[in-house]
Amino acid sequence: RVRSSAASDVYKRQNVDTAVIDDDLESFVTQFVGTNAYMAGQLVGEQMVKDHPDGGNIAILDFPSNESCVDRVNGFLDGLGDSKDKFKIVAQQDGGAALDKSMELAEDIITASPDMDAFFCINDPSALGAAAAIKAANKTGKIGVYSIDASPDGKQALLDGEFTAVACQVPVPVSYTHLRAHETRHDL
Repeated sequence: RVRSSAASDVYKRQNVDTAVIDDDLESFVTQFVGTNAYMAGQLVGEQMVKDHPDGGNIAILDFPSNESCVDRVNGFLDGLGDSKDKFKIVAQQDGGAALDKSMELAEDIITASPDMDAFFCINDPSALGAAAAIKAANKTGKIGVYSIDASPDGKQALLDGEFTAVACQVPVPVSYTHLRAHETRHDL
């Protein structure tokens, strides 16, 4: 991954096409293919409503400095739809998209709101942190964990029952879409 402005200038001068997947570096990218973060969040919100039709107490572990993560949270909230008023957000904290920070926050949230029903986490590391806090509080199976990514660790956590639901990102089809767009653009 190249992030320097010097590299950007070289690519532009040499008329080199640059494509990035899931990281929109607008200064020099000629193509962008990415996951629909809003839709991923929306799907998780819809699943939470199916799992908790009467609503419940939820916490959100977000990462507001990242646009994709903001889109995930907005999609999640919209995914709650007409049931949004049935859900009480007991906490919304910046987990830094990191396991350790999210675990510490989740521990505090569980202590402050022991009757909570679920966490929505913007990625698998945050969700793994929440799951670890839930396990430490002996509340596995009592507090749900909803995530986005489906990383190898996230998939395993879903299979092990530590996660309730995960909206998957699918890198192979995303990469294929990018390559097809590039071929079409250049008539290869």
